[in-house]
Amino acid sequence: MNKMNELYLEKYSRQIIMDKIGIEGQKRISNASISIVGCGGLGTSAAQYLSMSGVGCLNLIDDDFIVLSNLNRQTLFTEKDIGKNKSKILSKKIKEINGTSKITSNDQKITSENIHKFLKNGSIILDCTDNFKSRLIINKFCHQNKRILVSAALQNFDIQAFILASWKGEKNPCYKCIFPNLRNDNNNSCDEMGIIASVAGLGGIIQANLALNYILKLNSNFKELILFDCMNFELKKITIKKNKSCEICNE
Repeated sequence: MNKMNELYLEKYSRQIIMDKIGIEGQKRISNASISIVGCGGLGTSAAQYLSMSGVGCLNLIDDDFIVLSNLNRQTLFTEKDIGKNKSKILSKKIKEINGTSKITSNDQKITSENIHKFLKNGSIILDCTDNFKSRLIINKFCHQNKRILVSAALQNFDIQAFILASWKGEKNPCYKCIFPNLRNDNNNSCDEMGIIASVAGLGGIIQANLALNYILKLNSNFKELILFDCMNFELKKITIKKNKSCEICNE
């Protein structure tokens, strides 16, 4: 066994010894390619833990710049990073965690015109954005291009998360099935009512775990909305159905 293999086994030994992961599962994680759209509270947390788990390729996308108010919940950013692009800084920090992983960063905003350029590679998309317009654009892309979509939203002490594969099976819903009244011109931010730091971090971790479960071929429910009230520690799972009138699913 060469030195590289020895270091690899040592680094991920706590995962490899798990019955549901093992060497083969760790290889699947290493071979995974994931795009993260939005490098804020959700995206920084998800990227950090996916990298620590050994995901081999991460594509980070965000056109925004770091400001002081981000630092209460957007992990890995420091005061020295204020004024710099989020995706670029997050890419540098992630490379320090996992030097063997391929990390790419894009400092442009996702639009319906350029989304194919940025998300053409990789089978899993993490939607970590904070506005409905971007979410609808990403949802449409994932449905049309057969990508796994892992989405989360935050507000105060509440987390909403799900993993979707609307193209995979006749009954699997898309994001638009769940929220049929949302329009592309609805650009309201999902965190305007505020968010506490730990809730943002947990939301990103949930997204990372949903992605890892899919990679490892563990439990992935494509018809389930997860709601977690972090103040009262109440977890709810709601079964969601495909909307027969959905404009995205019926295209």
